[in-house]
Amino acid sequence: MMEEQQKVLLKDLNLDLNTVEEFNKNHEEFRYILVGNIIDKHYYGENKEIRSGTKHFRAGAKVYLLPQYGGNGHTDIPVYGLPRKSHNKIEVVIRVNMIKNVRVKKTFDPKLIEKINDNFFYDYFDNNEKDLQGFADSMNENQKNNSIEIIDDINNISPLSS
Repeated sequence: MMEEQQKVLLKDLNLDLNTVEEFNKNHEEFRYILVGNIIDKHYYGENKEIRSGTKHFRAGAKVYLLPQYGGNGHTDIPVYGLPRKSHNKIEVVIRVNMIKNVRVKKTFDPKLIEKINDNFFYDYFDNNEKDLQGFADSMNENQKNNSIEIIDDINNISPLSS
């Protein structure tokens, strides 16, 4: 009964089903998005200077991942987050090894939902939390294997000292 009423209403308004589906996609309540944090201490440059965070983001800053450069194996990735020296969020491309703790979160932010809808990477996952979590797990595994972060432990051993 409800479907028949919807069809009659759409016909009365001169709308087709594709227009309604596109409207619903653009006005979704929430979307799942990949979220990560910027690494803390790492070596930088030829002199192996120790730096914290990146040029744009402080260590531990939460960034939203907007992958789109599939051809380079996601070595560089666009991210969206709050920078060091501003109160306005920015979108920049950074090295993927500068991101740790990748996870899936819900976002209700209309600006982020618009960015997700414009990103073909998220179209592949169709707002499926489980599939996105699988991608996040693979990014975390890759981070463990290729980490450049300096981990201070009891023996003061870093990944580059071996």
